[in-house]
Amino acid sequence: MTEATSAESLLGAHLAAQAGLFLRTLPDVRQGNLRRVGGALHTFGELLDADWARQLAADLATLSEVLGAEQAHGRRLVRLLASIDSLTSAEAAVPGPRAEGGTGREAVGLLAGHPGAPKARALMERQVSLARSRAHSARLQELGSARFHALADRMTLLASDLPLRDRSGDRQPAEALLPAVRATLQELAESVAELPLERAATPYNRDALHRLGGTVTPESTESDDLPWRQVHTRVLRARYAVEAVQPLLGAAAERPLELLRGYGDLLERQAEAAAAAEAAAGAARTPRITPATAYVLGVVHADQRLEVEAARHAFGVSWPDLAHSGWLTDPWLARSN
Repeated sequence: MTEATSAESLLGAHLAAQAGLFLRTLPDVRQGNLRRVGGALHTFGELLDADWARQLAADLATLSEVLGAEQAHGRRLVRLLASIDSLTSAEAAVPGPRAEGGTGREAVGLLAGHPGAPKARALMERQVSLARSRAHSARLQELGSARFHALADRMTLLASDLPLRDRSGDRQPAEALLPAVRATLQELAESVAELPLERAATPYNRDALHRLGGTVTPESTESDDLPWRQVHTRVLRARYAVEAVQPLLGAAAERPLELLRGYGDLLERQAEAAAAAEAAAGAARTPRITPATAYVLGVVHADQRLEVEAARHAFGVSWPDLAHSGWLTDPWLARSN
């Protein structure tokens, strides 16, 4: 049983711990730390001063986006260069992450010896490296901004004095946080129900590639990827909400947290592959490149969309572990140690 005697004290302890981590690790700000505070503000906002929580949430979202961009471009570069190197390899290679469950060794790369490969690789490396450099400059500028210093002041306050909406001193029992957690999990379940999981029923979704192949536009991929981004956001919110009340739920929270972490990893993987595919498609539209270079970049795009479909398939296969477990229902959330 948690030592917290009220919902306010439990939430305050959670946010104080996150704020303390933020302040101790400056200037090395961790995106997960920002997301946890933002998630708590979203899920348990009814307990907090509305104007204060709204401003802090907006500043956290801006900082998370700016700071995350440099790392995202770095991971994207590694992913894209690995894709090109694998596709152009003249030697058989051990199966990569997409070939989970496979046996033996992969065949020689599809683009081995292709004349457009060296220029495609150089173009991709140049464009993503430039984007990463710009993101690095934006990160340094943000860390020196008045907005960041104001955010640090708010986090200092959060570490010592939680700004509550009800300042009368009346306190609710700690279990009063559970309905908000339940609502967050139900929102996640509703978002997953809107996904086209039937299209992700196989790990190599040729139907999805056929729809995208040859007529890829930013609009077509945006409509395809948007519902998955929404689910990814709600998986993170659900995970962070359960983490916030874990002292209350004890061991009952361990399995759902394990599943939510796994879902987050899969959805992060498909999101990064989707972004890499978009970068390859954008590079293929660079003016005055040769048809051979554009062809290689088109194959890289398709390769990354296969990674997207493989991760979505894995999510669809594992989602029933949570959906059919009873952990999304009131009885689970009513239990505490």
